[in-house]
Amino acid sequence: MKKEVATDTKENYKKIVRKISHMQNGDVAKILRNMGLDYQLSYGVSIPHLRQVVSEFEPNNELAFLLWERDIRETRILASSLFDVTDLPIEKARIIAKKIVNQELREQYSRNLFARLPYLPGLVETWMAGTLEEKTLALYSVGWHIRQGGSLADDLKAMVFTQIGEMAAIDQVMVHQSLSFVMQSLSVVSDVYNAEMKELAVRLMQSEKLNVYRLGEEFLWFNTK
Repeated sequence: MKKEVATDTKENYKKIVRKISHMQNGDVAKILRNMGLDYQLSYGVSIPHLRQVVSEFEPNNELAFLLWERDIRETRILASSLFDVTDLPIEKARIIAKKIVNQELREQYSRNLFARLPYLPGLVETWMAGTLEEKTLALYSVGWHIRQGGSLADDLKAMVFTQIGEMAAIDQVMVHQSLSFVMQSLSVVSDVYNAEMKELAVRLMQSEKLNVYRLGEEFLWFNTK
């Protein structure tokens, strides 16, 4: 039997939908569709405007799931910031991750939700053994976890380093972006990590595969004074 949604939750949901419908931008929505970000409905609201909307509400899992269940671009993005990370079971987080089907959601959920979860290492371990999309989500989540001040255990660091080496040969923009992001994120943690990332970048540049070479070259270009 499905649990009845609280009245306050319903009211907040209606407020959010009204707000985003008033901000809709048809031209932006069309551009997003042309980029392959296909939702059942998209209002074309910018990320900064969505952050403004979400700032008016407290984290609430009931509200977040109500927003998440709709195949509307804006409600799904807003939900990423409204899940209560202190009270979200890992099983629910896995379900959410399974339904992340495009790069925009991957970036928003890794930053706003997964990077902040106390059991992130367990999720990353599972994702690293999963699909390419899950591995990419893991790298983004680790990168944002670091950028938000989180620590990185040695076993998790070793796992990430291994994935960078293995995934570098995959010639896909989605993969290249996630690898570049996590490498840049690791490089600012400490001088030791920075040196290790530079060593890895040098090894990548020894590859005969152009996309692998470019990944290493790009990192060194940004991190060499």
